[in-house]
Amino acid sequence: MDMGFLRPLYESGAPVASVHMDTSRDTTDADKKIELRWRHLREELAALGTDEATLDVLEQAVGEKTSRAYGDHGQALFASEGTLLGAHTLGDIPVQDRASYLPVPDVLPLAVDRGRRLPYVLVALDRVNAKVTAYTARPTREPVLEADSAGESLRNIDGLGGRGGRGQRNNPGGPGADSHAAQELWRENTAKVAEHVREAARKVGAEIIIVGGDEEAIAYLRDNLGPRQLALPIRVVPGGRGGTDAEERLHKAAEDALREFVVERHDAFLEDYQRKLAHDQAVRGTTPILPMLSEARVETLLLGAERDGEPELWGSFNEPLLVDTDPKGLDDPNAAFRAPASALMLRSAVLADAGFTELLDHGRTSSESGATLRFPKQ
Repeated sequence: MDMGFLRPLYESGAPVASVHMDTSRDTTDADKKIELRWRHLREELAALGTDEATLDVLEQAVGEKTSRAYGDHGQALFASEGTLLGAHTLGDIPVQDRASYLPVPDVLPLAVDRGRRLPYVLVALDRVNAKVTAYTARPTREPVLEADSAGESLRNIDGLGGRGGRGQRNNPGGPGADSHAAQELWRENTAKVAEHVREAARKVGAEIIIVGGDEEAIAYLRDNLGPRQLALPIRVVPGGRGGTDAEERLHKAAEDALREFVVERHDAFLEDYQRKLAHDQAVRGTTPILPMLSEARVETLLLGAERDGEPELWGSFNEPLLVDTDPKGLDDPNAAFRAPASALMLRSAVLADAGFTELLDHGRTSSESGATLRFPKQ
């Protein structure tokens, strides 16, 4: 995952207040619950020494309701010296509401959440009509693109429901020809849908297409989205068109399919990581990672989301890439400070343009760490 979106969070030279909180708006009293959660976090931040201007700008960000307006989700906020550095919607509720005031932003929950989501296109279709919706990896209040595709129906074919008139097709060949004409019509309809899908995929940089609806229409759509046309995986899920219930099943199944696909990608990455370990192109564990980060040799940083018992490391105000277990290992021990390991390791990785991947154990969270390298160890 490209972590460039985190760079603005490191622009302050002062301590940063980081907030990760549940901002779900799925009940009538949701706003009151959010207010109470924020009040508790504000008290925590004040006790840690956060200045009033920073507390006020965070409170304003919570009150503006810029996160998603529906369903279970969270919000990650970062501020320093009265300036809001970033406000991000979290696709999932944070494991717990969390606030910190540190020399560096605490970005691990946000990085993990972003890595668990992918840009995708969702298609609901039958043999005549379809709806194509595109989503980015960043949770938003509305989809980035929505397109309805209305095709021709069998009523426009002589002998299958039409009585003549504009748009009819002559059908002199009998019942067999009727069937062939119908299939050709459905193929034409799905060809139009495929154009919308390609446009949507380009719009969001989709990494997967999820489809629900009529089986034969899906087969035709697959033909129109073959490898030569759009080399993206296609997952078929329950639900589709046919009313609110079908649409709800489709969206629920799409979320499940996305989670499965992310786990599969993580498993594939883990296999590659294991191969690289055997060839000195990767390292495992915090201590071996630190010199690689300090020398900007990390290609992708791998961190588990489990934070119980997370150690602290030493970082430098002067050289943000440097991370060590001892302040004497930094450029200037007098400019050293302590912070959670993940916060310092991620700062170093972001500012060295490294990538990030959550380290999972076949879908289960872990507390392990590792890194792939830009060139082998020497």
